Amino acid sequence: MTDTTKKVSERGADGLHHPTTEAALAALVRDAQSTGKQLRVFGSTHSVWRAIVTDSFADNNTPASEVAVVLDQYTQIFEPVADPAHPGMMLVEVQAGCHLGASPRRPVQARIDPQGVSARDDLAPSPWHVGSWAESLNEKLQGWKLALSDLGGITHQTVAGFLATGSSGGTTKWSIHAAIAAMRIIDGHGNVTVLKEDGTDPEWFRAAGVAMGLCGVVSTVTLRCEPTYDIVGTETISSVAKCPCIDFYGDRRDPAIPSLESFLLTTDYTRLMWWPQWNFDRLVVWQAQRAPFDPDRKLKPYQEIATLPVLSQMAASVVYTILGNLEHPERMLEQIRVVRAHPEVVARGAELVPRLRGLRGLPAVPQPSARHEDILSWITALAKALEEAQRDPVTMGAWWLQLIELFITAADEVLAFLLQLPLIKEVFGLLGSLVPAHIDAILSLFVTSGPDGAPTVQDFSDRWYFGLPMDNQMDDLLLPTWFTELWIPFTPGDGKVQGVIDAMRTLFQANGTPEGAYAATGAFAFELYAAKADETFFMSPSTGSQNVFRVDVFWFAKNAGDPVTDFYPQFWKALERFDYRLHWGKFLPRPDAIPPAALTGRFPGFETWKAVRARVDPSNVFLTRYWREQLGL
Repeated sequence: MTDTTKKVSERGADGLHHPTTEAALAALVRDAQSTGKQLRVFGSTHSVWRAIVTDSFADNNTPASEVAVVLDQYTQIFEPVADPAHPGMMLVEVQAGCHLGASPRRPVQARIDPQGVSARDDLAPSPWHVGSWAESLNEKLQGWKLALSDLGGITHQTVAGFLATGSSGGTTKWSIHAAIAAMRIIDGHGNVTVLKEDGTDPEWFRAAGVAMGLCGVVSTVTLRCEPTYDIVGTETISSVAKCPCIDFYGDRRDPAIPSLESFLLTTDYTRLMWWPQWNFDRLVVWQAQRAPFDPDRKLKPYQEIATLPVLSQMAASVVYTILGNLEHPERMLEQIRVVRAHPEVVARGAELVPRLRGLRGLPAVPQPSARHEDILSWITALAKALEEAQRDPVTMGAWWLQLIELFITAADEVLAFLLQLPLIKEVFGLLGSLVPAHIDAILSLFVTSGPDGAPTVQDFSDRWYFGLPMDNQMDDLLLPTWFTELWIPFTPGDGKVQGVIDAMRTLFQANGTPEGAYAATGAFAFELYAAKADETFFMSPSTGSQNVFRVDVFWFAKNAGDPVTDFYPQFWKALERFDYRLHWGKFLPRPDAIPPAALTGRFPGFETWKAVRARVDPSNVFLTRYWREQLGL
């Protein structure tokens, strides 16, 4: 690839630089190095906010001493060429700003930062740029009858951003890192180098593949692509005890049902969602196998939420907003406004209301124009009903449906009046006391198995690039989800996978009470899957010769509090003996709580990586305060 442009790109009105060529990108680095500026490149902003941005990046106020770069004008995909070292494979070079899949620009950018970046996220300009399916790498590859061996659960990310933190899909058979044939990278002096595993600087290659942007700016990536394929699979929702796919707790003693470890090792692609809450204990098992590409195959795409997906997510968003702010009802109004302003909610929100009605024995939900006294009367009736809910869990579920209807349909001024009432704090306090014992009645509204936890099964078949990223259907505005992700190396037969599940069950049992269990589980799911061993990159969370078992601890982003201090530490502690590594793009412990050396010491190549980083960026152009503290640099 050649590039003759030398001019440094102008800073845009948004405070960001949008270079269109590699030379312009390199010129930005040279200018930053010569003037003592810090430089960072932003992708889809899917990682923790401070892990991406410069130290002082702020809305409309980025200081001139920092250079913030967005590669939305640097997205070209080059024609494939044969890979002489791997017959039947093709090499495709792609510029770093290209998205893997579609990346629609949202009306609100839910930033992954519990401290917040601005008073209102919806007033903040977002560096997250548009990327359509037609312009995406996956769509282009499919047009050439090519494919990547693996994809993550979503494909909003840019190519370079996906690689930067070591992301992976759920498979122990393939790794996207093994498909990286070369990278063009710009060092801290602004020099461009081509890196290959067997090239002149193999250590830099191994350091730069997963480097959080700290070992140079990735300009292009050359991917080794294989012939396209389809996937066919099933999703099963059931109680853990009745799951037909996995002996999840290791106590079924049925040789026909594989252990969790065996299932992860033998299934091509899989992802589990575990809902371990009191009296609920549901398991969602998504699994798929490869199939030869068949242009005549009758496709049946996977539906993550099978019925009314937008409206169901809207209802779930209301429920989680209430659950996460029971002690702070005044916080609810902002998120409810975001939900109701969602374009599809505006267009279809009225469809949900008739589906919530038809409940007998409950007073009608106040209408949008309701008088204040009518609202008071309704809330009083709710408080009275909740007092009886301990004896009648059906009442609890019914009232939650009515709360959803109220929060969706009431006018802003009605909700504002409601949420400031002393009585509403009393009602939500009562709700909070009942939720732990009745969380099953609430979650059953959204996680639907058969009667008494019997399995329900959905079959699907699709092309690789639509089917593998199963979470693309989840809306980041309606259900913004944050998580910490623990990667645990294991060897077949060593008992670690089952040991992790046992340790989490012990944590969830707490003191044997619903309240203790709820404090440990929260109201959200836990995602479980695996990744193939990665012997390519030093800082990959799956680095080394062992496959890894991954535990994602979810947190609804609109909850009150900070998950890094309020929720995640119990999991970091409970699973410490398994020597987990953490996903660099997700939430990490505060350095004063868990010393950086305790985490980086689990990466055998960390010292080599650190030496390479210092060599290629001696002026620390790419090093931010966040990474200096998190990595102990």
